[in-house]
Amino acid sequence: MEDFAARFAERGHLAIDRLFEPALIAAIHDEYRRQFGDLDVDRLPPHLEVGDRRVQMPIELSGPLLDPMLTANPLLLRMVETILDLDPLIDSFTCVTAFPGAKDQRVHADHPQLFPSEPGAAALPCFALTVAVPLIDLTPETGATRVFPGTHLRWPEPGTKPAPGEGEIGYARRGGCYFMDYRLWHQGTANRSAEPRPVLYIIYARPWFTDLKNFSTHARLLLSKENALAMPSRQRRLFCRIAAKGELDMTEAELLAS
Repeated sequence: MEDFAARFAERGHLAIDRLFEPALIAAIHDEYRRQFGDLDVDRLPPHLEVGDRRVQMPIELSGPLLDPMLTANPLLLRMVETILDLDPLIDSFTCVTAFPGAKDQRVHADHPQLFPSEPGAAALPCFALTVAVPLIDLTPETGATRVFPGTHLRWPEPGTKPAPGEGEIGYARRGGCYFMDYRLWHQGTANRSAEPRPVLYIIYARPWFTDLKNFSTHARLLLSKENALAMPSRQRRLFCRIAAKGELDMTEAELLAS
C-alpha cells in the first residue's frame, strides 16, 4: 500500500482493475436506467449540465447502490485511507453521464488548491479524491476521461490549462475504477457510441473538508433516513455528512449510535 500511496501522490491518478464484482456494477447500471431511463438530455435544467450533452446528477442510493461492497468495499477503503488517513467521509455521490453525441469536455479541475497564494500550496497532501466507477465498459467509442498526471502538484499559470495532447486516456472495464486527486486537471472525452456513458463519482474526503464550490444548485447525495439506518455501521459512518438537522433530522452522534 505504501507504493500505491506514493504513486498516487506523484500522479494524482491511478486506475484499478476489477475492484468491484462486474455483476454488482451490472445491477447498479440497471438501477441507473430505472432512475434515469426516461431522461431527455435536451430538456434537463441547465444547472445539471457539465458540458455538451453531459450532465451531473445526484443518484438516489437505493437497491444495489446500497451494497456495502460498493462504498465500503474493504480493499477500496484501505486504499482510500492510505491516501486520506483514517476516517474519511463520503462528501458527495453523483453520476456523470455523457450522452451519445457529447463532445469533448473542457479541460478543468474539480476543485482549486486550498491556499493558492501561499508558497508550496500545491505540495499539500490530498484532501479529497474522486473514485470514478464506470457502469459500462469504456472504449474509444464510448469515450472516457483524459487525465493530466501530476497537474495536482503543478497548477498551471493563471489563464492557462493543459493541452489535450498532454493527457492520458484509460479505458476501464466494468468492475474497474480510477482514482483522481480532487485538484487534478482532466477532461471527459466525446461519446461516439449510441449509448449513454454513466460514471459514478464518489468523493471521499478528509473529515474537515467539504466541497462548497460544486453543489450550490443541486444535492450532493440522496440517501433516505431509512436506508442510512439499515446500513452496517462501518458503511453508515462514511455518510456522516448527511446527519444534520433538516436533512435526516439527526445529529452525527445519533446516526452513529443507531
